[in-house]
Amino acid sequence: MATDEQFRLRVIRDIDAAFGTVTSPDDEHLLHPRCMDDGDIADFYGQPDPYALSDEVLIRNYAAPSFFSAKAFRYYMPAFMRWSLKHPDSIEYVVESTLHAFDPGPECAWLRDFQLSKFALFDAAQRCAVVGFLEFFEADADLGPLAAAALAHHWRLPAADD
Repeated sequence: MATDEQFRLRVIRDIDAAFGTVTSPDDEHLLHPRCMDDGDIADFYGQPDPYALSDEVLIRNYAAPSFFSAKAFRYYMPAFMRWSLKHPDSIEYVVESTLHAFDPGPECAWLRDFQLSKFALFDAAQRCAVVGFLEFFEADADLGPLAAAALAHHWRLPAADD
């Protein structure tokens, strides 16, 4: 049986393998088409390498996933996931925000559709990496309910193209 540390490292490797070849979106494709304000993604213009983003940029821009287009979401979420896995006990809101970003929720149809649109470009390996990420946090006393909700509302359901 894997330890929590082994599990954490495996999830990071899975994220890197699944998302490592994703190409950066052009600046005009960073903001989700349904969003009007790009203030929360301004630091992402110029296609900075997601693996080179500083802790400060991710902490300051914890809300960015809410505004990313599907292309930007697929490109930058690995940075948010890796940060969360490296700092699971942080008091910063990055971990919670990242977990929320993967939960389309069951209640509001238009909001669920908006959130699901961000996952549209994920392939099978990327979906598996997200499931591993969520499963890592699922057992956590504080963060587990957020991870469990995301898993229940979308990630443990059969994919439409499977």
